[in-house]
Amino acid sequence: MARQTIILYRGPSLINGKPIVALAQSESTNSKTGNMVQTFILSDEMDPLTASRTGADESICGACPHRGTANDNDKGQATNRTCYVTLTHAPLGKYKALKKGVYGNAVASRQEIVAFGAGKGVRLGTYGDPCAVDSSIWQSLTSRAEYQTAYTHGAVNPWPQGIMTSADNVPQAQAAWDKGERTFRIVASVADIIKGKEILCPASEEAGRKATCATCKLCGGANIKAKSVAIPAHGTSKRKAKELVA
Repeated sequence: MARQTIILYRGPSLINGKPIVALAQSESTNSKTGNMVQTFILSDEMDPLTASRTGADESICGACPHRGTANDNDKGQATNRTCYVTLTHAPLGKYKALKKGVYGNAVASRQEIVAFGAGKGVRLGTYGDPCAVDSSIWQSLTSRAEYQTAYTHGAVNPWPQGIMTSADNVPQAQAAWDKGERTFRIVASVADIIKGKEILCPASEEAGRKATCATCKLCGGANIKAKSVAIPAHGTSKRKAKELVA
């Protein structure tokens, strides 16, 4: 079956009320995650690059420190953006296809959303923060899924049983652990991982990429009875990201 993309949600962001859209893609060739349903939360007002450099990506990323700082440039992204997601790849492509009507205009029904994730691995927030969308959408998408991975940088994890709390330093991680949440933390180096609390992401370069997200399955929130996960800063802006979390 050919790759399919459906519209999960279209409406106001739960972060700031601005128009957003959430998409789900049926499969992926991503070498780190493996073949999973990928989800994208996008501004419905402007393309991802424009949203980044103007700060309008707040509607889909909230206060995530990896967004960078808005600027007055005519092109490009936010200044000092440290997010590992390359905007000119999948996010921009999905936005352009959406605006061309490739995915149609209808928002999928709950039954269609449930069926879309059934029997598959589902990744929440391939781009964008799941907390921008009501958690009932994610619960429908994952209700019959084989497993899920999910992350939020939100001040409050809307669904800690199913979503990892993203942390950028030890105090943030400890605050989440105190609430019974599991974390996914970006660290400057392997030496910063807290023994007894965290393990090195098996899909990381430092771990020898001995697993993919599809084979590891550890990032499923507090439903998974395991240690939290940490990964050294990675992606095209890893040097800047290391500085942010050091």
